[in-house]
Amino acid sequence: MKLVKVSGECGKDDCPAVYTTDRGSLVVQGALLTEDHDIAPAAGEALVEIPYSVLLEAAGAVGRYRLA
Repeated sequence: MKLVKVSGECGKDDCPAVYTTDRGSLVVQGALLTEDHDIAPAAGEALVEIPYSVLLEAAGAVGRYRLA
């Protein structure tokens, strides 16, 4: 799978980061949500919190970086 970063800079205090894939999807890199919540992710899944600003930046960039 090929990833292209469209927002965020994990490792530079701007995590999470969002990537487009060559599969026509998005991937989010960030800290796992460890606070108490009522959702139990399935095996191999995790919850990652995404600030609105990062999601909006990624949405605006998707057209510019789309690989498909």
